Amino acid sequence: MFQVRIPTSVRSKGESVPTIADVARRAGVSPVTVSRVLNGTARVHPATRDAVERVIAELGYVPNVIARGLRSRRTGTLGLILPDLANPLWAAVARGVEDAARGHGYAIFLGNTDENPTRQEQYLQMMLGQRIEGLIIVPCESNARAFMSVQEQGIPVVAVERVFQGWDTDAVTTDVAAGARALVHHLVALGRTRIAVLSGPATLSSADDCVAGYCLALQELGLPIDSKMIRRGELRAVSGARMTDQLLDERIPLDAILAVNSTLALGALEALQRHGLCVPEDVALVCFDDLGMLSISLPYMTVIAQPGYEMGSNAAQLLFSRLHSTQFLPPRHVVLPTRLIVRYSCGAYLKHAEERPRLSFSTLHAVTTQGVLIKPLSDTERHAGYACLGCVDTKLAGHIPLSTDDDKPNLERLLRVLHHEEADRVPHLNLWVTSRAVYEYVLGRSLRETQTRRAPDLPPGSPEDQVEFAVRMGMDAVACHFIWQPNNLFARSSNGALCYVGGSVRSWSDLDALEPPPVLADQLDSLERYLRAAHGSGVGVVASFSSFFDCAMRAVGTIEALYLFYDDRPFLEALMNILLEHQQRVMRAVCDRFAEDLAFVLVKDEIAHNVGLMIRPDMFEEMFVPRMRQLIAPAKEHGKLVALYTRGRMEKVLPILERIGFDIVSPMEPECNDLVHLKHQWRGRIAFIGGIPLSLLTYGSWEKIEEAVQETCAQLAPGGGYVLGASGPITEGIPPQNVWVMAQAVHKYGRYAAHSEAR
Repeated sequence: MFQVRIPTSVRSKGESVPTIADVARRAGVSPVTVSRVLNGTARVHPATRDAVERVIAELGYVPNVIARGLRSRRTGTLGLILPDLANPLWAAVARGVEDAARGHGYAIFLGNTDENPTRQEQYLQMMLGQRIEGLIIVPCESNARAFMSVQEQGIPVVAVERVFQGWDTDAVTTDVAAGARALVHHLVALGRTRIAVLSGPATLSSADDCVAGYCLALQELGLPIDSKMIRRGELRAVSGARMTDQLLDERIPLDAILAVNSTLALGALEALQRHGLCVPEDVALVCFDDLGMLSISLPYMTVIAQPGYEMGSNAAQLLFSRLHSTQFLPPRHVVLPTRLIVRYSCGAYLKHAEERPRLSFSTLHAVTTQGVLIKPLSDTERHAGYACLGCVDTKLAGHIPLSTDDDKPNLERLLRVLHHEEADRVPHLNLWVTSRAVYEYVLGRSLRETQTRRAPDLPPGSPEDQVEFAVRMGMDAVACHFIWQPNNLFARSSNGALCYVGGSVRSWSDLDALEPPPVLADQLDSLERYLRAAHGSGVGVVASFSSFFDCAMRAVGTIEALYLFYDDRPFLEALMNILLEHQQRVMRAVCDRFAEDLAFVLVKDEIAHNVGLMIRPDMFEEMFVPRMRQLIAPAKEHGKLVALYTRGRMEKVLPILERIGFDIVSPMEPECNDLVHLKHQWRGRIAFIGGIPLSLLTYGSWEKIEEAVQETCAQLAPGGGYVLGASGPITEGIPPQNVWVMAQAVHKYGRYAAHSEAR
């Protein structure tokens, strides 16, 4: 990293650096007068000013802007972080920023990350240490979590070309999706229909934009989207060569390659030549980024040219306007146009040739370099591109808005289906998402811990985070959890998550010393926050309560408790009664105040395993049924639908649950239940939530997940009474992309109209 600053006079080794006191002494004035001359903050006699300025020049005095900034909170410095200065585009951006900064009297701290997040973090910390006033950055990842320190210090940030997910900063971009679409249309017009795309990692919004535009164009042209033709890699020449080698080694037929930047394109060119293929005769090659001076000496590559200097100038303008504004400025997004420049590499000049022409400099220089302005995509077109991308790619952009009402959360949809009616589409719920990685993936930002002590079974983040998560997923409800699971013991697993390992209740005396329950007032406050956050969003709020059966088992230790059912049943029932009394009081308080605002009430109690009930049916009837009726009485009194969250085989359990008064059962594991049979058997009486195996979400491909959602919707959606979701809690270790694929597949395949037509 270097600092652009005013040059100082050369001093001999050991010579001290002059201070403001030295200048004052030599000029015969006070240090205050020297400061006034330097800052121009007050009138100074012209003769005195001349004398001070003469001494400053003689001594080579340079003001210490950092020290001055410590007093004034102004340092006159900006940070500029770029991914690769060898790329002509980013060099042009740097020039645009530097010219604007110099005009405002600012110095630039410049960092070159080489697309390395570790180097990016190092530069960020160094620049924060230098007290920069603002930052312009081309981030090497779109996740805002890496920029928490910048956010905390309130430093204005302008993102260039790559936007952050979940952090709405000022931004200057080009419409990469529109550019990719234009390149594909251009290639297809030239007869190239087997087009591969080389893009960047899924952590970059611009890389997603490129693939989305590519997919949109193929869809518009009626061409198939082949996931094998879409390659992701680092934005380096060696990566472009490697991805091209893979395409050719796999014998995938192709007649054109679109690269997301010129560096990847040069790597692809190297690989094509190594395989004995000519550009454009055998394979057309097009890319983003013009090649700078190379395009003058070798005008070869057909490109989408991006205005690098103007991007830098606009970014600087946005930053300075924010630094100098005395009023609130909402985040501003500047989208600059790109231009298609048609040259030799696309094959345009071979179109009417009867033989392979010989490449010559005279031929190349005859090619025009005038660009055609690319029209930006409309919101509808952009969403269509991302919808296609969602079917084939690893990164599904959660920051793209849901386009239709069918995609958005809708509590009325959920309630209609739970009452065994059809709506616009199948709702989907995952009320137990405890994976921080999934939340941060969907939200596109890091989460701050809002609780000093969070139970491992609870979701991370705040109520506002969870409602936003539901909105982005198009999920129809979130759960506010009222949990009391005392005396559980946890250990940290290899992935960092806390896992239950046992309980600490061993004797009757332990019943008098249980860990205290949460404060009721705090729980009511939490629910009120959920309801406020959900207001107007279409997202419903479910009140979810821990119960007495599995909580008692967990407090003792699950294995130990199974023996107690037979060896010391009174002790276990006493513990259940303590848990029941408290949770019923909480449920009554919640329902008496908020019943009208709730989607439904859920009780979490793991009562079964993959072969049936945890204990003998007769014992279960005696211990569980009367207590559960007592627990859910407040919800039934207020006319609310009541759900039971339990896993395991349900065939013989459902009649008991219906007698108790349950209307819904979740999460319905297909691994041990015939869901089609149960849905038919219990139609109109009990609704089901779940059905997508956790094993599939953990290990399955996106294609398999989509197929499972499509098949499940087709089999279980007709007649209502079914809500799609995972067959268990979404915990750490489940790939966030897979959860997103599941949600988007519901929007695609869950339309009731399609299922009605199929019938």
